[in-house]
Amino acid sequence: MCRLVFWETVLQLEKYSVASKRRCLLLMLAASSLSVLSANNWAQDTPLAGKQIRLVAPFSPGGGVDSLARGLADGLQRNTGLAVTVENKPGAGGNIAANYVAKSNNANTIYLLVNSVNHYANPVMVKNSGYDPYKDFAPVAYLSSFPYIFVVPGDSKFMSIKEVTGQLRAQPGSVSWAFGGNGTLGHFLGVAMERAEKIKGTPVSYRGGPDLLTALGGKQVDMAIMSVQSSLPLIAQGRLKALAVSGDTRNKTLPQIPAANEVIANYPSIVGFVALYAPVNTPARQLEQLMREVNKVVTSDEYTKRLDKDGSTAKTFQSPSDARDFFDKEGPKWEALTVEAGLKVE
Repeated sequence: MCRLVFWETVLQLEKYSVASKRRCLLLMLAASSLSVLSANNWAQDTPLAGKQIRLVAPFSPGGGVDSLARGLADGLQRNTGLAVTVENKPGAGGNIAANYVAKSNNANTIYLLVNSVNHYANPVMVKNSGYDPYKDFAPVAYLSSFPYIFVVPGDSKFMSIKEVTGQLRAQPGSVSWAFGGNGTLGHFLGVAMERAEKIKGTPVSYRGGPDLLTALGGKQVDMAIMSVQSSLPLIAQGRLKALAVSGDTRNKTLPQIPAANEVIANYPSIVGFVALYAPVNTPARQLEQLMREVNKVVTSDEYTKRLDKDGSTAKTFQSPSDARDFFDKEGPKWEALTVEAGLKVE
């Protein structure tokens, strides 16, 4: 007589006898209690139980790295039910954020660093950076490749990257190019342009994507090298003009724009990334659970669609040792580029 469905309301039970209604309501309460107990038991059994997660981004809000951090935070919070927040700590090319996470010591909060290639460049470039990317951190995930683009204001006289390099060849220092912090991908790409073309421009460092866009809009700089993600909306509006993209191939979101090495002879293949790092003293079980949870997010349809918007891709690792092996090979490449480019901050 009591065909119980969990979401039945008391009003739907009016046709039953008082005794039957009482039995049905007791069953509903029991089912509800079991559901809560099951969720609590799951939480208690995970290494992340009772923790908060704080994703620390070394750049200003609104840029490419910050956007990835916020997408990851949304997915982690939705999947785990834990409180996941993003904290921006810009400055010193990422050193402030890296040291903050490396030295974090809070029993209730897990601090994770979301950073680009400057994670490996800074200790080479900056005297007494305060952290070692290998000894102080355990890699968790490769969140995204990081396509970059050379852009100028929409009304700029420059129509191609070759026009920029041509002017610098004729008038050294006459074109300023901006990037989001010393040792960041934009910095490497600009130096690579100068070295390949044997020219010299005027490099200008800013704190991140929003500051670059402000500088371009105010005509404070002639060109910026920044993430496709940050610049794409303004390119679509005609407020920015795209000259070239980084990497060996054209970006699928801007197929009409050439790759830099299509138009600049001897331009190196530089493909940046954004990765997630935990303090090296993170307990092994927590690290493994973090990796599993992050893998769920970066392989989700929602996250993949987010990456598709700027033509980037993510990677997943099966274990912390797999991630360690990958970044132990990737990091030295960026250290070598830093040395070759002569990047040094005293």
